[in-house]
Amino acid sequence: MYYIGPHVSIAKDISLAPERAKELGATGFALFTKNQKIWKAKPLEEESIKAFEENMKRLAFPRESVLPHAGYLINPATGKDDLREKSFLLMLDEMERARLLDLKALNIHPGAYVEGEREDGIKRTVLFIDQVLERTESVMIALENTAGAGTVLGDKLEELEKMMALSKHPERIGITIDTMHLFGAGYDVKGNVGKVMDEVFSRFGEEKLIGMHLNDSKVPLSSHKDRHESLGEGLIGIEPFLHLMHDERLEGKPLVLETPNEEKWAEEIRILLDEGKK
Repeated sequence: MYYIGPHVSIAKDISLAPERAKELGATGFALFTKNQKIWKAKPLEEESIKAFEENMKRLAFPRESVLPHAGYLINPATGKDDLREKSFLLMLDEMERARLLDLKALNIHPGAYVEGEREDGIKRTVLFIDQVLERTESVMIALENTAGAGTVLGDKLEELEKMMALSKHPERIGITIDTMHLFGAGYDVKGNVGKVMDEVFSRFGEEKLIGMHLNDSKVPLSSHKDRHESLGEGLIGIEPFLHLMHDERLEGKPLVLETPNEEKWAEEIRILLDEGKK
């Protein structure tokens, strides 16, 4: 089973997210557990948690088909004490929300180091993750690869691999692979997506790949920019995404569309699911 769907809205109530995904024909989806651009939000209400659980069950979305995304304000690599503390408290809250919703993992970006050298940023990210995992339970952290703009960490797969190796709790860390970020970082998913995915699985194994973000690119290979495009309308093209739908290693993992045109989501989902059935 291929779990495919978009990053859906949680407007009005988070329990509506599964319904919004199902209306598009999705078999999986992503969501934020709160407004992604604010530091604090009111706790999830018991009624919303129960309704979310009921909708997940009623609409046949297993917990493994959903990949929540942490808010954009969190920066694990920062060297600024005040930003680090705020990021830490927000991450604890996000992890608890994911736990209450009975979701497997929470997707985060490794952060931008800004202060100091790159190695300093890597060490701060690992320490941040370890401290979060020591204060939480059950929910895994899925580190997402990046396009690598500026001082952003995680554009090289070996860097994510290093973070996992340095952690005291590698058993609770996985990865999320974004196709546009791969392309921006210099991995030629257009020319040979199979080879790129072989490298991913060689480095991390199937179990550690929590999910993927399927996005075409508005910017060229090795641009180190992050600009998503609708599938088949960017510089990657549709063929690599169709190829992925025949990679059995991706079955049972959420494959999330973060493409910019919501009006095309239903068609993108249909194309991918139809291809996966061939």
